Amino acid sequence: MVNEAKFWQDMPEVQQQLNQINPIIQDNLASVKGKLGEALRYAFSASGKKLRPAFVLEFGQLQKPAKNDRLLKIATSVEVLHNATLIHDDIIDESPDRHGRESIQAKYGKQIAVYAGDFLFALSLRMLSNNTSKITNLRINGSAIQNILAGETEQFGNEYNMQITKKEYLDQIRGKTAILFGYSCFIGALEGGFKRKVANQAKKIGESVGMAFQLKDDILDYTAESSVLNKPVLADVVNGVYTGPLIFALEKDPDSKLHDLVKKGKDLTTADLKEIDHWVKDKGGIQAAEKLATDYTNNALELLEKNFKQYPRYEVIKQIIDKLLARQY
Repeated sequence: MVNEAKFWQDMPEVQQQLNQINPIIQDNLASVKGKLGEALRYAFSASGKKLRPAFVLEFGQLQKPAKNDRLLKIATSVEVLHNATLIHDDIIDESPDRHGRESIQAKYGKQIAVYAGDFLFALSLRMLSNNTSKITNLRINGSAIQNILAGETEQFGNEYNMQITKKEYLDQIRGKTAILFGYSCFIGALEGGFKRKVANQAKKIGESVGMAFQLKDDILDYTAESSVLNKPVLADVVNGVYTGPLIFALEKDPDSKLHDLVKKGKDLTTADLKEIDHWVKDKGGIQAAEKLATDYTNNALELLEKNFKQYPRYEVIKQIIDKLLARQY
């Protein structure tokens, strides 16, 4: 988990707040017994980047510092919600790994994993309801969960679909990633005292950040070493999940060299994957995805400057957004 901690090393004030999140979660899980409790505590025994709670905290403190731990617990509820979606994702994908170690479903079985994900959805809602100052935020949370779950189903039926369009791919990542980033910024802004109209601008910023974040993740599958990413590179291609760089390269493949390789599906060899990697880069798939990620990042930064430049924490949020696009893990 070195990479995760490294992300915040030059932002100690942010890291200090984020370091308080896992103890709050573990405290809420301490009374859960049996295999379920063991699985839940295992899920949070390693720390991720905690980007979503970071956006809750930063937008929540834009106008003034938080006076108590209420905002921190709301941010924690978002991290719990995020992890619930990851556990369910791993069940659906039958993924053996998560962040460089066994996934919940691989270590404890699918039944425990289903209950663990469901438990975390409920815990997220309880933590928010115990700490929010606005009943509106409970409605927003329920709506966000509904949209996230709907978004997770977007990729169903598209496995091994080499005709998947750019729009279909972007719709997938909007549901998979951008909605929760947008929710994080929105609920942080509302809790921080902004009117709903202004909070909606924060939401748009978060959604653009989420789109750029997922595009960057998909780019890193082709540009980073497996040991750096803590997951096998190009595993998605074997499983029929096609992301931006490959989709954009397939659009520029008139001689069908790339199509013929990808068509092998689960029969792809290590040599085939190396060749796919070569052709995705050669046909401009990485370049097209990078341009799109930069466009979404620039849109987020423009909205941030237009709506929030006058606030003290503006530069911190800008720095986080810049770091997300530049990261190599």
